[in-house]
Amino acid sequence: MSFYETLYIVDPNLENQALEKTMDSIGKELEKTKSKIINHRFWGKKRLAYPVERQKYGSYIIMQFEGGDQAKMVDYNTWMKLNNSVLRHMTILLEEKPELYVEIKHSESEDENKKLTDDATDAVTDDSGSEKESVVSDSGSENEVEEPKDQDSSPEIEEDSESKEVE
Repeated sequence: MSFYETLYIVDPNLENQALEKTMDSIGKELEKTKSKIINHRFWGKKRLAYPVERQKYGSYIIMQFEGGDQAKMVDYNTWMKLNNSVLRHMTILLEEKPELYVEIKHSESEDENKKLTDDATDAVTDDSGSEKESVVSDSGSENEVEEPKDQDSSPEIEEDSESKEVE
C-alpha cells in the first residue's frame, strides 16, 4: 500500500473553530477517495517565503494518509486547488508508513522541571574556592562554567623571538 503526506497552508487569520471546520472538510473530502487518514494536525503559523494572496503568514497543516482510489485522487487535488481557504498544498509519496503522532500533554512534574530550568543561573562554589556558574541545558543536564577570579589574569601571548628575526 502507498502512503502519502499532504502539507497545506491556510489563511492564518482563521479562528480555531473555522480552522477545525476547514480541517474536517478536507479530511472528509479525502475520505471520499477511500483513503485512510493516519495523522492530521496543525503544524503552526509560520512566515511565508513570499506573499501568497496578500498573506505574509500561513497556518501549516500536515496530513498523512494511506492511499485509496488513485482515479479519485485527481478530483481531490482539483478540489484542493479550488478551495478558497487553502493557499497552497503539496502531496508527496512516502517511502514507509508514518508513525502515529501522539501529542504529549504536560504534567505537573514537567511544569516543575520547566521551572527549574528557568532558574538555570545559580552560582556554585567548589572545593578550590573558585566560583562556577551552573548552566542547565535543554536536555536537563548541568554544565559548570568556571569564571575567572581576576579580570587581569588573562593568559599572555608568548612571542617567539625567532619569528621576529628578519633575514
